[in-house]
Amino acid sequence: MKKSIKYAGIAAATLLAVAPVAAPVVSTTAQAAVTSVATDQSKQNDAVTAFGNQFADVTAKSIVDGGKSITLGSQKLSDFATNNADLIKTAATLENMNDLIGSGATVTVSAKYGSTSINQADLTKILADETYPAVEFTITLNYNNLNDQAVSKTYTVKATRTTTDNNANELKTVNAKFTTPVSVALDSTTTSTQLTATTDIHLTDQNGDGVVAGTVKADTNYYNTYADAMNGNTTSATNTVVNNKFTKAGTYYQAISFTAGNGSSLATFISNYTQDPSSYTVYVNGAKASAGYDFKASTDNTTLTFVRAINVSNTTDNWTTTDTTGVVTTKSASKYYTLKNDDNATIANRALGANTPWRTDKVRTNQDGVKQYRVATGEWIDADNVVYSNGDNNNSNNGSGLTDIKTVSGVATLTKAKGYFMALFNDEGKAYDNKYLGSPSAWRVDRTAKGADGNTYYRVATSEWLQAGEGVSFK
Repeated sequence: MKKSIKYAGIAAATLLAVAPVAAPVVSTTAQAAVTSVATDQSKQNDAVTAFGNQFADVTAKSIVDGGKSITLGSQKLSDFATNNADLIKTAATLENMNDLIGSGATVTVSAKYGSTSINQADLTKILADETYPAVEFTITLNYNNLNDQAVSKTYTVKATRTTTDNNANELKTVNAKFTTPVSVALDSTTTSTQLTATTDIHLTDQNGDGVVAGTVKADTNYYNTYADAMNGNTTSATNTVVNNKFTKAGTYYQAISFTAGNGSSLATFISNYTQDPSSYTVYVNGAKASAGYDFKASTDNTTLTFVRAINVSNTTDNWTTTDTTGVVTTKSASKYYTLKNDDNATIANRALGANTPWRTDKVRTNQDGVKQYRVATGEWIDADNVVYSNGDNNNSNNGSGLTDIKTVSGVATLTKAKGYFMALFNDEGKAYDNKYLGSPSAWRVDRTAKGADGNTYYRVATSEWLQAGEGVSFK
């Protein structure tokens, strides 16, 4: 079970001893300076807009042919244009744009193809290889506004693929995207696994556009091994399905096949791949695939077959699971709250302490209306035992920014027992994903502010605020 707890102010705030405080408290909180030469917020906003207007999609070939470098990672705004000239489609003409945004501003550049991140060493090689999918660059501008509040703006640039004039529309890459494993309940029908094959699975080309298949078919047989499913060895099919119901718990495998229509681009791709696999590429969920293991092409060059896992739980609960982004905070009626595993069985010796916040990425509901949030891989907590807030905040702040900021000198003390954690908020009044303060502890405060929710906040480090309330005292 992972609990992303990070004590705030590792580099900027000093943790005070909880034992009797006899020595004077000395703050090491770093003070962020407003370094923009803009005299009003509208001028800085115009400069930020001008920065974002520089970007538009380009071709990977133009970047390679340009011979200029692209620098990944964090860098000064003043260095960005020189380091990343090939990402700028139309250079900004606004005079003093960088100065108006602020001399302390930074830009972070990252790259990926599909879901695979690209590092600096591999970037040029992947851009130059036309068999790879389009490369997507994410550009994040970080700066302080004139109220000394941290702001981030994100832009994307896609480096698309081109081919020669003779085969400008040629399909060079196929990326099969599908969910695996698929979880189903014991004694549930096989219908969901048949429907998911035609609605959840799809193919895309080297530019991320959809590829049409003549038919998509989910095998009606389920296998004990991945290899049997890939090879369609019907004599090895499992007997877990009786009367169209999964009657045995376990992990099984199902083949899914795409058959190309006559004369289609997919049909041409399969034939070309079989003859020249070095010039054509197949991916599965963004990862480069190996023929014979990750997929199989039929001998008549008409069909591509993939395999996914089917997890049949050992309970009859039929869960519907969806993605979410948020924080669940345990209630305080009990000292701790037990967790459930994927099969809804209580996990021995695993529990969450009262009044502790936890990130959640999935929520599920069964046929009886029981609702649970996932707080770690294979670990769920009943919705009745927590309070949920969305991913940009907890403790009800709507994130519209902190105001009425005042300079103070004092100490905020977390007074609850060991094991309690309090969320930290940024200058926008939004909770950080992974920054908390553990109790008991004491922290130097140099600013107070009011949030849109009416709560008071104490600044314990640059851009890190603690919300006032039960378990927090300030002197």
